Amino acid sequence: MDNFASPQPVLEAIGLTKTFRVRPDRIGAKPRYVHAVSNVSLRLSPGATLGIVGESGCGKSTAARLIMQLLDRDEGAILIDGEETANGRAALRAYRRDVQMVFQDSSASLNPRLTIEASIMFAPMVHGVSRDEARVRAHELLGKVGLDPARFAGRYPHELSGGQRQRVNIARALALRPRVVVLDEAVSALDKSVEAQVLNLLQDLRAEYGLSYIFISHDLAVIRHISDEVLVMYLGQVIERGPVADIFDAPFHPYTRALLASMPSHDPAARTLSPPITGDPPSPIDLPPGCRFAPRCPQAADVCRARMPELLLKDTHAAACHLNDPRSGHPVFEEKAA
Repeated sequence: MDNFASPQPVLEAIGLTKTFRVRPDRIGAKPRYVHAVSNVSLRLSPGATLGIVGESGCGKSTAARLIMQLLDRDEGAILIDGEETANGRAALRAYRRDVQMVFQDSSASLNPRLTIEASIMFAPMVHGVSRDEARVRAHELLGKVGLDPARFAGRYPHELSGGQRQRVNIARALALRPRVVVLDEAVSALDKSVEAQVLNLLQDLRAEYGLSYIFISHDLAVIRHISDEVLVMYLGQVIERGPVADIFDAPFHPYTRALLASMPSHDPAARTLSPPITGDPPSPIDLPPGCRFAPRCPQAADVCRARMPELLLKDTHAAACHLNDPRSGHPVFEEKAA
């Protein structure tokens, strides 16, 4: 599925940028800013799953909150069916009917004072659905996510396991009948057996309801299992994107290769004996002038430290790396020519 060449994505983000001002440590100090998300763009095709992966602190969750409009963006635009979303309370209510989110912490995202039934009914009732219809919808969705309404509708969140609470969160996200669901580390807190059940449930619901997912995770195995397209982030930027097979089988970017090399192997002969990536990322406040990965990249050259690479597209696979551009002036191309 060619997510990036789709003529009409269900959701598109263009140039999302977000900075956070840091409180000065002394009076009169120059303002400083955390560059959380820098010029992030993505396209989500109908019925597809776009996986977003990267190290902790790379901007995945901030990007998700910008897409959900839980944070105000500094720059950029969000489009639904090719039309830019408008400002204002009414426009945001309409947007939330199309785009919903499942958060990582299944406990904190449920109101402990509301029953499971009431939690799922809440959003439809806010959007004008009658109480009776909202209750019918809540019971139907509980059944869809594998929780018997007769047993679970009247329970409170503390009476459920982590996996059951996450199923409730998924049911609640579907209560408004959205077209897009953003899942931010939705299975990372679950044990592996429950994780597999929730992933299979998500795939079944996607097929049944025609949903499109943005699935955010640091777990590469999960991303490979559930995604059609993958977007790799580093220090707030998109550094590689493409079909899942291209990213995992033939990655362009050295950072993506290092991430894949860090995946645990079941084969004792294929154990990782040396760290595939060393050092810490630069500060998101004081960013390097060129490629943000250059301080940790074993193939970095002077051009990498001086100039930021462009996100260069080859067919459906793109990477922001001077090694991906023969015109960049990277020494590797001069060696090949010689």
